[in-house]
Amino acid sequence: MIAEIAACVPASLEAYRGGVAVGPGGPTALPVAALREPAVFDATLATFGAGYGAADRRVLVSYWSQFYLAALATPALTALIRLGRPLPLGFDTTRLELDDAGRPARLLVPAETPDCRSSDCASGLAGLVEGHLSPFVEMCHARCGIAPRVLWGNAAVILDYVAGELGGADELACTAAATGRGWRGPLACGRNPLAQALCADASGCRRRRVCCLRHRLPGVPSCGALCPLERATKR
Repeated sequence: MIAEIAACVPASLEAYRGGVAVGPGGPTALPVAALREPAVFDATLATFGAGYGAADRRVLVSYWSQFYLAALATPALTALIRLGRPLPLGFDTTRLELDDAGRPARLLVPAETPDCRSSDCASGLAGLVEGHLSPFVEMCHARCGIAPRVLWGNAAVILDYVAGELGGADELACTAAATGRGWRGPLACGRNPLAQALCADASGCRRRRVCCLRHRLPGVPSCGALCPLERATKR
């Protein structure tokens, strides 16, 4: 946990208040970049997948990524929106700790945290996309063949929700909240897959374009109103 950031996280996001911490972590923490190695990736997912039987590997990785992205998003966007600076979350310099169920529980960053003026929030958000999310998506795709757009959809839903909670809960949240909310502004362009991951219906409700597949796991519900499959059945 980074105390300065944790103090700015609203109660609605409390579950992932400590999703990023400073330091090397415990003895089981591993470099995120090590997940590019097939044996490391398989071992990391082994505990998480044990309760789901012979599940499609792509479905399992999609669901696992939702825990990973939730741990990442709350501290990262809190630092950007509330404190006006990015966290040093480079894919190759971040470490990962899992909980007893094999779910991503905490990301660990180096002690050196760069300063960032509030006017740099958009570039900080772009840095998160290019420096961490893109290699994460590429790594997951390489390890199991999951379609990148499924993972970008997972990221967009989680980041959009977190940005909304941060922007609506405190009047001090500034233009960075608008940049994050809905991924408009500098990041809403063709080269940014987050910009295309969500769509809005006639009521303005934002939904996925591509199903995250989680409903295929035993005992795991769909993502409800966010799911494009549910929307299709109501037409």
